[in-house]
Amino acid sequence: MASGYRLTGAGVAVVLMAATLSPVACRDGTSERGGRARRSEAGRGEYADAIAPRHLEARWLVAPDVSGEPPLAAPLALAVDEYIGRLYLLETQPPELRVYDLESGVFLDALGRAGDGPGEYRRPIALAVETGGGLAAVLSMSGRVTFWRTDGGLAGTVRIGPGLATDIVAARADSFYVKSDVFPPADVAEFRVVAVDTALERPRFRDLNVPGTEEPGRPYRNHSYAVAATPAGDLLLAPPGPEYTILRVGAGGDVLQQIGRPEVTPLARSEEEIEAIRERVRRAFAALGRAAPQGTRVPRYRSHVARLAAAPDASIWALTQRGDSSAAIIDWFDADGVYSGSVVVDLRVSELAVSSTDIYLLARSRFDLPGVAVARRPGR
Repeated sequence: MASGYRLTGAGVAVVLMAATLSPVACRDGTSERGGRARRSEAGRGEYADAIAPRHLEARWLVAPDVSGEPPLAAPLALAVDEYIGRLYLLETQPPELRVYDLESGVFLDALGRAGDGPGEYRRPIALAVETGGGLAAVLSMSGRVTFWRTDGGLAGTVRIGPGLATDIVAARADSFYVKSDVFPPADVAEFRVVAVDTALERPRFRDLNVPGTEEPGRPYRNHSYAVAATPAGDLLLAPPGPEYTILRVGAGGDVLQQIGRPEVTPLARSEEEIEAIRERVRRAFAALGRAAPQGTRVPRYRSHVARLAAAPDASIWALTQRGDSSAAIIDWFDADGVYSGSVVVDLRVSELAVSSTDIYLLARSRFDLPGVAVARRPGR
């Protein structure tokens, strides 16, 4: 799945991420092939819109229904394994990993519970699944990763460090990348490889030289960006900054490719947005019993990409932040990173996962209730 920061809620990187990656998109603000720039009605910035995007019809797979059994309260992340027909959903109230049938949406099981023991979670923040009947991994803010087998049995736990754990994505061969934000003086994001019984001490990749993560006048770097991994194990990063950029990072830590859409113009934050993010940072640190770092500044620009997902065919899918919150705009790129088009779904979306044939969306209904919707991929 994963892909990407999974909308977490405490710590500087986590809160900046939650603010940066809010699901904001609209139908009147996309382009399939680029074109002239036009300002969005919501005042969110400019974007290319010469050609209308494809409109996808979505249906509810897990309905946004308070009478559901069990009802969804505050789901945070989703992942799919089409090979065994499972949908995984990370619920936070109460904290548990829920398992559903991928075709019918029928609830099958709930794995884990609140706590600090084996098979328990304290502030779970991210989910990743190794497709093909592999492991499901839940990351907690403390840096502990809990692994589950497909039969619902606990496979093991590992703890990573240092830094604030913020994301996890499946790599390959029963391993995962865990992203941690290490605050000054190091001030980097580190990606470590973890498996059921091991966590490598040496980071596989550090974002020290990643373009776009530094801005003039900022004392700290911004590591709050979307993350995913391809079936081959390459990392995909969407760093913040004015340019629409997705980086492909190889297993050796080298940037192999810069994928982008130069025709899409920057998404500048308003002063109100910046102050709201500062307040969330202060509250997040207060909840942890700590004072926010002095001099923390908010980037002027929102990342174009809110979430990333890589499909089994290695195509890349980006939930964007163009427009307002009335609908989701999703860009997709082929396995070589070539822009292939954009689609619109009339839902407020916070997460996505992509199979060989479908797009799965963690979304909210018009009554602001959470659910999971599914739409057919273009051309499928």
